[in-house]
Amino acid sequence: MKPLFATLMLLAPFFGVAQKITSHVTNQAGDDLHDLLGPSNLVVTVSVGETAITTFTANNFILTQGFLQPEILPCGEYELTYYPNPTRDDMIVEALGCDIKIQSMQLIDPWGRVITTISPTKDNKVYLGDISPGVYFIKVFLTNSFTETIKIAKVSN
Repeated sequence: MKPLFATLMLLAPFFGVAQKITSHVTNQAGDDLHDLLGPSNLVVTVSVGETAITTFTANNFILTQGFLQPEILPCGEYELTYYPNPTRDDMIVEALGCDIKIQSMQLIDPWGRVITTISPTKDNKVYLGDISPGVYFIKVFLTNSFTETIKIAKVSN
């Protein structure tokens, strides 16, 4: 059976064309081979480019070996950095890891009132020169639908 499987794997690119499974995982080639060993209702499914999948079906018996598409888990590991804190005029707020970016931020006073909404800049700077000295919160909205709230201190110039 091993030589047959090896032969099928080598010949599979000639039986099928590229298949796009999802936007993240692409197969190189694959096909179903029917009645390979005669008229026994045997179907062999082969896939090249990913881990091999072979499915044997005969009468009421189905055997699948391997897997086609790996489980793609969302990356939850990221780090939100902000500095300097305390600050005089502006500070850097950035999200690091997993292609997570900052969508927007809200500057909130100690009583929970939103002072302003801040759009991320290319250099990740948040300008705080116009607000009075004190303690504030910045609510950071990330592209992975998470939010983080950081506590900052604004000091006088």
